[in-house]
Amino acid sequence: MFFVFPLIFSLLLIPLSHPYYICQNTDLLYSYYTKGGYQTCGCEEHVGKQLKKRNPGLSSSKLVEDIEKMSSNGFYRPRSALARALQEKQRNDRHLQEFDQDEWYRVEKIQLSPELKKKFVQLHADEETKEFLSSSIDKSSWVWTQIWYLLAKAVLKHFWSITDINGWLGRGSMFVLSQAQARLMLQAARRSGSGSLAVVDVGAGDGEVSRRFANLYSEKYATEISASMRKALASKGYTLLDTDDWWQTQQFDCVCMLNLLDRCSKPKTMLNQARKALAPGGVLLLALVLPYKPYVEVTADHKPEERLPIQGASFEEQLSSFVSFMDESGFALSSWSRAPYLCEGDFAQAYYWLDDSVYVFTPKDGAT
Repeated sequence: MFFVFPLIFSLLLIPLSHPYYICQNTDLLYSYYTKGGYQTCGCEEHVGKQLKKRNPGLSSSKLVEDIEKMSSNGFYRPRSALARALQEKQRNDRHLQEFDQDEWYRVEKIQLSPELKKKFVQLHADEETKEFLSSSIDKSSWVWTQIWYLLAKAVLKHFWSITDINGWLGRGSMFVLSQAQARLMLQAARRSGSGSLAVVDVGAGDGEVSRRFANLYSEKYATEISASMRKALASKGYTLLDTDDWWQTQQFDCVCMLNLLDRCSKPKTMLNQARKALAPGGVLLLALVLPYKPYVEVTADHKPEERLPIQGASFEEQLSSFVSFMDESGFALSSWSRAPYLCEGDFAQAYYWLDDSVYVFTPKDGAT
């Protein structure tokens, strides 16, 4: 029995060394494991084991500190899975601190049409964004909590989806826009949200993404297929609607589809439903990860039944292609921006991100 837990833990840590480690149920999340192949020169001394031998009561935070001191000169590479994971996390988090966060919001305007340049809204990492990052850093440092997440996920993945597991564990929260950023984009579209009646977040997850700006509206609704996520939404004051007929029940001043179109099986159908659900003067607040790589958790092959006709290689090319598709689908672009789709981190790294394109659309006159 005494060797079972270390064995399981070591096996659970194996994915952390993989160059394409995945957080949540999304792929291509940025990790410094993929950004340079940082390696440490290998001395065979078992650093973590030796530290524990010298001081059996050594705390996890002190272990991290001592490993960092001993490995900073590049001469030590611990063989212990725990010590090695802590060492790698220290290295990754240090690189995150050095990363220029302005890159998250930067676009190559030379590749954009005059109309797209005109409607671009420049965002920056504001205080609410930094608070999310700070909270993610703190949570990723809770060593034993992260171990518990790994163990629970290893067992529950045989019975539940990743979304259900994260909802039950209360982990993996996301961030796209702060309240100030959402307000800025809505104001640029001449839709402040102030005094409006209702907002609905379609495919809301745990509600953390839209919660930050949903209070711009007096009533907030949500749809979600995951039972554990629906429970989280109800606890945050959302009125839950049926996932099939939400668009038939009433009209909304704002329909949110935040990183949904590349994760649902029928994105074109969802857009048609959104257009019908919008009240006069209403807006569609939409976020889409670029490059476009759809992944559907609930289908056998994880492919969508409907695929968006997005073309191009660069962020700007794919953005232009998507806006053209939306125009043909009956939506007029009011404002857009680029922002990071942030995700709480884990044992490997404090947080992850994807490149999000964020839009405010309005239905074109006469579109059905």
